[in-house]
Amino acid sequence: MRGRHLFVVLFVSLLLAGAPALVAQGGHFEFGGHYGRWTLDILGNKAVELIEDAAGDELREAIEDEIRSLYPNLISTAFAQVIDFDSSGDDFGASVRWYPGGRHGSFSLGVSVEKSTFKVYPVSTVHMDLEDMVTSAVATFDGDAEGTALIKATSFLLTVRWDIFPSKTVNPYITFGGGLSTSKALDDSTVAYAFSGQLAGSTIPTETIEGSDSKTLRELKDEALAEGETDVPIPNFIPFLQLNLGLKVRLTKTVHVLVDAGVFDGFMASAGIALRI
Repeated sequence: MRGRHLFVVLFVSLLLAGAPALVAQGGHFEFGGHYGRWTLDILGNKAVELIEDAAGDELREAIEDEIRSLYPNLISTAFAQVIDFDSSGDDFGASVRWYPGGRHGSFSLGVSVEKSTFKVYPVSTVHMDLEDMVTSAVATFDGDAEGTALIKATSFLLTVRWDIFPSKTVNPYITFGGGLSTSKALDDSTVAYAFSGQLAGSTIPTETIEGSDSKTLRELKDEALAEGETDVPIPNFIPFLQLNLGLKVRLTKTVHVLVDAGVFDGFMASAGIALRI
């Protein structure tokens, strides 16, 4: 990880050190900062499907394990849940871009550092049918569950941008790129859940069953590896993909304001300010 940080610092330092020579040869630099708001809500039912695929089995197992700690002979025979969810997030970033074609060039190459906090918090109503393996008596569990997936990451991105009509006071642009988080994101990002409901059956008294747990992504990955899983879906670094459409407004020869929206591991709308030299 230290080597990755060194590479980024070295790359940015070379850009800054070479700025005077590049400008003299027709190149042009832009330094900027931006703030964005993130969400998955626009995915609607697709996001619900993704959440259900990713967490449905884990929730079912957590509820069944809690019930079987009290009644070992009960096994789940059917499980259903109805999910609703919300999501939110923030992103702060700083960037440096180089326009090799000069002040009115359309193509640019940029490096940015992003500090992101993304949160998805689904809630659901759950129903489970159970059967006693010895007596064949049946029971049901009905309750509510809620979860939280919190991603906190510092990432480094490399992007390319095309300004359309760059000589105009207001011009649209397209940005495309990607990058990786630092490995510390695995320690700072967490997944948590909690559930509570009523277990009832013909041979057992009605009682409240509840449980909760919270783990970092690193803990989840280490547990999966310890259990011998070879296809662990948690990478060492969180990848980021960016594809934005935006508008740039030239306030002065030096100061520009930018607004854009698009893909950033979800949907993000952002605004920023850039200084051109």
